[in-house]
Amino acid sequence: MNGGRRVKAKILSIAAAVLMIAVILVALPLTIPKLFGIHIFNLITPSMEPAMPVGSAVYVASCSPESLLPGDVVAYYPGDESDVVQTHRITQNDTQLQQLITKGDANAETDAAPVPYDRVAGKVVFSIPILGSLAEALHSGGGIAVCIAIFAMAFILWTLADKIKKESFK
Repeated sequence: MNGGRRVKAKILSIAAAVLMIAVILVALPLTIPKLFGIHIFNLITPSMEPAMPVGSAVYVASCSPESLLPGDVVAYYPGDESDVVQTHRITQNDTQLQQLITKGDANAETDAAPVPYDRVAGKVVFSIPILGSLAEALHSGGGIAVCIAIFAMAFILWTLADKIKKESFK
């Protein structure tokens, strides 16, 4: 009989660990790069498809705009008053006028307005599909509540497992 209780305790402990590991695995790619100065943005338009689908997390490193080359993907602020970031590929870097000509991969034409150097957020170093949408959901009130619920569930499972283990030794 004690063997059955130990198995139940082990299953509960494993379930709790899986819940915690899942939350940590989602959080790591959204936090660790920030320690190295990488900014993370959510791609919200299809202009960079198929290379970067809507909902991708794009990882952006600060850079000198003069060093950017055609073919590089850049994140930039489309307007002075905007905190929204746009992500497009560079087709030309005009160092004399200090501006970039950009184009979304899915767009037929280059962007109407050039990007002044002072609006460049940085160079996209990589992207992860779906993660941007997941990050946005996790930062919402409901997402935070879900994370708290997962941590609470893991704590309850570990507490139950501990209680079962102690009872099996009586």
